[in-house]
Amino acid sequence: MGTRPPLRTRSHRALGALTMALLTVAMPASPLPAWSEEPRVGVVAMLLGTATVTRAAQPAPALLRFKDAVFLRDRIVTGERSAVRVLLGGKATVTARERSILTITEVPAMSTVFLAAGRSAVAVSKAGMKPGETLEIKTPNAVAAIRGTFVVAEISPARSTITILRGLVEVTKLDPTTGRPVGPAVKVGAFQRVTVTDTGPIPAPVAITPETAKNLASDFTFLPKDAPADSVAPVTRAATAASIADVTHALSGSTTAVSGGAVTGATTPIGGSIQTIPTNPTPPTSPTTLCDPTTLTGGGIPPIPTGPVTNPVPNAVSPRPLPRQ
Repeated sequence: MGTRPPLRTRSHRALGALTMALLTVAMPASPLPAWSEEPRVGVVAMLLGTATVTRAAQPAPALLRFKDAVFLRDRIVTGERSAVRVLLGGKATVTARERSILTITEVPAMSTVFLAAGRSAVAVSKAGMKPGETLEIKTPNAVAAIRGTFVVAEISPARSTITILRGLVEVTKLDPTTGRPVGPAVKVGAFQRVTVTDTGPIPAPVAITPETAKNLASDFTFLPKDAPADSVAPVTRAATAASIADVTHALSGSTTAVSGGAVTGATTPIGGSIQTIPTNPTPPTSPTTLCDPTTLTGGGIPPIPTGPVTNPVPNAVSPRPLPRQ
């Protein structure tokens, strides 16, 4: 039977372990390298709060910043009271809310946005897709092939809720253990929702009310009330007006985003004309300009929409704050 080390030695070891743990927690995320062995698939078009990314060239989580490149198989995690929007080439935007985990993968003719936790909206422009190309949003127990649609996915334990705000998709249940399809696909149309659980088949889609659609759209047409003031003050009025116009237009029965055409650096289909919001923007010299993703592609900065807004949407005028838990 061995001799136990002196109490002082054990205390020193415990203190050392505690110190290392505290240092690990307190250390900031590593700087993000500007390169990766994987191909580039997108760019950070908007960032509120904090988000980190883990990639093959940088195993430790690194802070994600506005205009950072996004590479294949990057694992993006959003923090509390945070949100990130990624522009995927000219075909889609992916917006993740707080406490979300997503990864973008790709095989020939198929791009996949895997949402492991949280809430995410994917807006796809059919005009920006190549013939035969498809984008899908995948959760631990479901997958939806989307093309020219606006889809919101929400993850909770053993449950995935897929809501369609524009277009038509087919949702297929996946075995949460193997990831293989289980049973037939279910078609879900605009203003419909389906909830997939780990047990049982996919139920029939359930219709959502216009008010529910407005509320959900406002969740992904920023700006949250309690976001840091310096990140939203210069563009709050313009973004709110644009979101009202876009959501109202969508609810009127149109199947085309207000922005129209292909998704480019100048458009964000989730909010139509909602513009890019950097975490620390330079205050504009005039209230008639704001930051826009066109700066990423050499385009100009468009003017802020002016004049009265018709048919206002209350929930878009006062976006709900990001929840705190």
